[in-house]
Amino acid sequence: MLDGSFVTANPNPDDIDMIVVVSASCDFSTELQPMQYNLISQRRVRSRFGFDIVVVREGSENLELAIDFFRQVKQRPAERKGLVRITL
Repeated sequence: MLDGSFVTANPNPDDIDMIVVVSASCDFSTELQPMQYNLISQRRVRSRFGFDIVVVREGSENLELAIDFFRQVKQRPAERKGLVRITL
């Protein structure tokens, strides 16, 4: 799911936030291949691509919390915005 000024009408977007939803059975305790790690590491993604990510499991409470957080509108606590969902 995407958020940030990239998904708005802003003519000069400079902010992308992404919620990466992985399978509910994803085991983060196993050793990841470098390419896998580079795709889910917040630090690596920010450094390489310049945007922020949150990685959560499908159907988890953390997914709901991330969606609620990213739907907030800055300086307008009563409003909520939509997110762009991309399924791969």
